[in-house]
Amino acid sequence: MYPLSIGMVIETKQLGDEIRPIMESLPVRIVFEESAVTDWAEFQGKLQRLRPHVLLLEITKAGDRMEEQIRQIRSLVGAPAVFAVDLTANPETILRAIRAGATEFLYPPLANPLRAALEKLSEQKNNEPQVGLGRAAAFVSVKGGCGATTLACHTAVEIPALTNQKVLLADLDLQSGLISLLMRSTTPYTLLDAVQNLHRLDPSFWKALVSNGRPGVEVVGSVPTPNFQETPSSNQLRDVLRFLRTQYAAVLLDLGRSVTPVLMSTVEHVDMTFLVATLEMPALQCAQHMLRTLLNSGCPKDRLRVILNRMPKNPDITIPELEKMLGAPIFMSIPNDYPALYECYAEGKLLPARNRLSKRCADLAVHILGMPASVTRKKFALFG
Repeated sequence: MYPLSIGMVIETKQLGDEIRPIMESLPVRIVFEESAVTDWAEFQGKLQRLRPHVLLLEITKAGDRMEEQIRQIRSLVGAPAVFAVDLTANPETILRAIRAGATEFLYPPLANPLRAALEKLSEQKNNEPQVGLGRAAAFVSVKGGCGATTLACHTAVEIPALTNQKVLLADLDLQSGLISLLMRSTTPYTLLDAVQNLHRLDPSFWKALVSNGRPGVEVVGSVPTPNFQETPSSNQLRDVLRFLRTQYAAVLLDLGRSVTPVLMSTVEHVDMTFLVATLEMPALQCAQHMLRTLLNSGCPKDRLRVILNRMPKNPDITIPELEKMLGAPIFMSIPNDYPALYECYAEGKLLPARNRLSKRCADLAVHILGMPASVTRKKFALFG
């Protein structure tokens, strides 16, 4: 069921007592609850700020004001579906409410009709094309030390220059996340805090969780010590990512290394997953194993991208031979510039834009955003 957000304006105790247990049994979150609207201008501002999918509006005592109230709500940009709620089923009142723009008219007993109405709306939301939402990509090392975190950080800083919009860099390595260190992030919160507070997740709550890393890059790190909390479920990560896509041009996730429950829960909800390997035999063996595991679990092959990091100038094996060994194409190779990277990290910096590794990360950023490759060439032409 698509995770709907709900606003409630219910004055009658009987109706409120009947509705709340129904909400608790469904994957929905109540973003606000009021007994009555005293200031309509302020209330309309709240609706536009919180953007609930559904407004449960009691009309029992609205009288002649009922139609005007519903019309005012429905006239808002991004207006919610209005479920009119009454104590009785008066045919004339039902007709007036529907004509004014109410999506549903509900009356006690509410359990079955309210659940059916929400499920119907949820199905409609699931089938809507997700136009204008940000892209989501995951980086994972096939084994420790392959450089997925480095690539995620350097790719993230390239995106604001390409879009003039914000990007989120999120650490989902629950054992040894380094995003906060490399991006100089100070927030104590993690993506798990968003998962555990799905019922409260809105722009104002999210703003308290993130910190600014580099210009245009917002960061949410991992825990400073290994985390043994329950791994987020696939549905929880889906719901968080759906929200984050509405806030950023792109969401980049560092999933740590190897096959983990977090990787298996996340991979189906991102646009692409970059498997970062090196030319060492153990890393190639791990890459082969990860590809087989992900494909056997149902992950579409066209969403997986193999990256060979720290590629030597004259490798002993050709790209076609590597692809035959892995059973998948090599999406990109990244040159080895470890001395420059070591020097920058020692100074608490990232590589400069002119660095050849940074240029490849700019190519990655363009690919994630779905832009033509010529955009990267134009960007670096500015440096002469």
